[in-house]
Amino acid sequence: GAAGGPSSSGTRWDPPTGNGDGPTVVAAAVSNAAFEGDPPPYSPPDPKSVHLLYPPFPAGFSQQAPVLYQPGRGPGPFPPQGIPPSPLPYTTVRIPHPDRSGPSTGPSPAGCGQRLPKDYMVESVLVTVFCCLLTGVVALLYSHETRAALGRGDVAQANAASKKAQSLVLFSLLFGLFASISWVVYVLVALYL
Repeated sequence: GAAGGPSSSGTRWDPPTGNGDGPTVVAAAVSNAAFEGDPPPYSPPDPKSVHLLYPPFPAGFSQQAPVLYQPGRGPGPFPPQGIPPSPLPYTTVRIPHPDRSGPSTGPSPAGCGQRLPKDYMVESVLVTVFCCLLTGVVALLYSHETRAALGRGDVAQANAASKKAQSLVLFSLLFGLFASISWVVYVLVALYL
């Protein structure tokens, strides 16, 4: 080959030799025989060595060892047949729907014994339709804000929005009653006097 180019052997590149003025540096490539060729075929772990792959469960936690599945065609039934259901490794909390009243079946996520605020959505719709449109619409907005705050777990914001929705519903109801009674009195006075 040309000076400074690859040699004709094709396997190694020999650096050009100097004229002897300085030290000669020789670079050699080392190859690892373990990484040459195709990788070994996949073999699933031995079921007898499961205890080596996965740590044991904490004391007091009754759970079967993990089940290793052979690769196959498509997903099967869940849970797999022949495996009895076991307790979950976490506790479940059931949050009651804000519109449905009833006893709570689990601890409240807001804290110990703290009740979730009411959103007043139904009341807001009723006072919007029957009593006062303007304050009813604002009460609807605060009711929606209460639901959104409960959905993201912000109980303090939900309490504040719930109190505003409650006061607007009461104001709309009282204003609607006052307007209705005033209209009836005006009609009676106009007809009989």
